[in-house]
Amino acid sequence: MKKLKLISSALCLSLLATGCVSNQKTPAADPTTAATTAAATTQAPAEATTAAPAESKASHQVSVDIVKKMTYSDGTNEYNSVEPQIIVDGKAATELNKELSSYIEKNYPMKKDGNNVDGYSTQIAWGVKDNILSIVIKAGAMDCDYFTHDVFNYDLDTLKAIDDKEVTKILGMTDDELFNKAKDIVTKFCSERKDSYDLEKSLASINYDKLTPFILPDGKPGVACSIAYGKDGQFGGSEGVRTFNLTSMEAASLS
Repeated sequence: MKKLKLISSALCLSLLATGCVSNQKTPAADPTTAATTAAATTQAPAEATTAAPAESKASHQVSVDIVKKMTYSDGTNEYNSVEPQIIVDGKAATELNKELSSYIEKNYPMKKDGNNVDGYSTQIAWGVKDNILSIVIKAGAMDCDYFTHDVFNYDLDTLKAIDDKEVTKILGMTDDELFNKAKDIVTKFCSERKDSYDLEKSLASINYDKLTPFILPDGKPGVACSIAYGKDGQFGGSEGVRTFNLTSMEAASLS
């Protein structure tokens, strides 16, 4: 299973413990899922909603239900811990659903301690093209502005993880074409936010170890890249994964 996760839960929780706050100014193109822990919390029963299906050329019928496992409200905003339930040709993809649910619960827990809740708020996006299903997990720390993405690509015939190089081919690109586009995107992104991110370190991560092509919700090609935070910033020395639209060459909208 290919995933992109460049900062561990332990590291982000360590940041929280050392004074990470939720009022950091973040570039407008970088939405965050930050929240300040409040006294009142609510525990919601599991609730499923069906995301709008992406346009598909695949021979399979695919839908993804987004299941709310826990909900937290600070009185103004609501934050959810969610998990995907993948349905292919009318049948639940049981093993994939278990793997993804376990992954989220292990790496991005939302925990209640008395009247307080901490951990991560999660969101799910997905897209389909030909025979590829992409699942994107966006996770944001609830007590600071840190967020990241994990990307998973699956072959709909086998319901097994598919190699990044194969995804790139299906997107109609060579490895070099993908990497060059990614370099252009990352250069633009970091240059516009030079006070927040380290361009040199980010460009050094343009390889299949820290980059993954995927399918956006509208069926268009996307890429997830590791972006290094500037050394003098709140998260100096750490990285977060950002998602981009390879058609528009802009940060991707996953809603």
